[in-house]
Amino acid sequence: MEEKTTENMPVNPLGTEPVGKLLLKYAVPTIFSTLVGSLYNFVDQILIGQRIGFLGNAATTVAYPLTILCGAMTLLISNGTAVNFNVLNGRKNKEEALTFVGNGLILLVAVGLILGLMVGCFTPFFVKICGATDQVYPYALTYIRITAFGIPFLTVTSGGTLFIRSDGSPSYAMICSLAGVGINFILDILFLFPLNMGIAGAALATVMGQILSGIMVLLYMKGFKTGKILPDHFKVTLARFEEIASIGAAASLNQAAMLVMNLVLNSSLRHYGNLSPFGGSEALAAAGIVTKINFLFYSTIIGCSIGGAPIMGFNYGAGKYERVKETYYKVLLYALVVGAVETMCFWFFPHQILLLFGSGSDNYAAFALLYMHIFMLFVILGGLPPISMNTMSSVKKPGKGVMISLSKQLALIFLLLVLPRIYGIFGVLYAGPAADLISAVFSLSVIRREFRRFN
Repeated sequence: MEEKTTENMPVNPLGTEPVGKLLLKYAVPTIFSTLVGSLYNFVDQILIGQRIGFLGNAATTVAYPLTILCGAMTLLISNGTAVNFNVLNGRKNKEEALTFVGNGLILLVAVGLILGLMVGCFTPFFVKICGATDQVYPYALTYIRITAFGIPFLTVTSGGTLFIRSDGSPSYAMICSLAGVGINFILDILFLFPLNMGIAGAALATVMGQILSGIMVLLYMKGFKTGKILPDHFKVTLARFEEIASIGAAASLNQAAMLVMNLVLNSSLRHYGNLSPFGGSEALAAAGIVTKINFLFYSTIIGCSIGGAPIMGFNYGAGKYERVKETYYKVLLYALVVGAVETMCFWFFPHQILLLFGSGSDNYAAFALLYMHIFMLFVILGGLPPISMNTMSSVKKPGKGVMISLSKQLALIFLLLVLPRIYGIFGVLYAGPAADLISAVFSLSVIRREFRRFN
């Protein structure tokens, strides 16, 4: 595809300002944005636990794989679009960059509508394959059936905020997510407590928040800073779709593998939990709570990595490879600090954390403590794979990104299929730290080899 350049364009600060200063500008709002986004599940989990109990929490755990499915399809479009936009901007090809944004928006809307329709029409099937026990089934069925209506708005928000950040407005992207979570929180309290709507109320509150965020994203696109998005920019072509999908495949495959991993994990928790003194429903609920807490920390690492993507993409396009490396190492340092803080919380404040989510049986509390201390043992290394994957995608090395993205998920799936046969429910717990260690070592080795090639 022939590239055009625009003469006399102002110098882009992404290529000149200190990397640390740029990360503060791009990563901090993005961290808040992804943190706020993760609060959708976190707030639901707390309020549902307080009002409904651990079976309600188990229902959101069952629904979580569908969130991952939505994320996989969204990332296929949004990451590929954003990387092409950033690189083309670095090469001063603004018109083609805007065309990728227009194509990305249309594809996000299409993906959201298709997924929402599928989940809404086949809800009982999805509830079963996501690992619901007989106790959890009615709660999960209601929750998933209602949240299916919010999927198109969720895809627009998740992908569109990435475009907005790349356009130089990370603060507005954060506001979009914050507004949705704020509405979700207010309506959660209203629907669950005064109106006593149960799990349906929690699901409806989530959908209303997603609708608000999606509308705010679409309104921003009318005043895109890089340039006006015209009708011609929305004409999707096969060539551009291939460019988008080839870059977004790394993040998408990571989510797809995560989906399979969560299905295997839920199934293992249900099966081996029922064979243990803890119970299957209790194991699902406890693991779901710890996962949501982990994702609260993990989302800030993802936010920092996403915030660094425009910096790495622009400088790679401009041939400033040392700035790409500097950005990666600064983001990695942040991830290690966050992982250390999370580990301390799990070891020193486990009982206080569990109290946030209401009361449950003694078996539920006991398994939650084991999950924090064993399954999350090497959580400090959890940021290495996603940061390395995003770096490879940002410098248009999708193959390397795919390898990194699959390392943890495939390792965990394999370990979940082998270890529980020997150690029962404890085999499920041991699989977590083993997979974290394997994927961290592999990710670091790939990054080191690629950075040497820059020289």
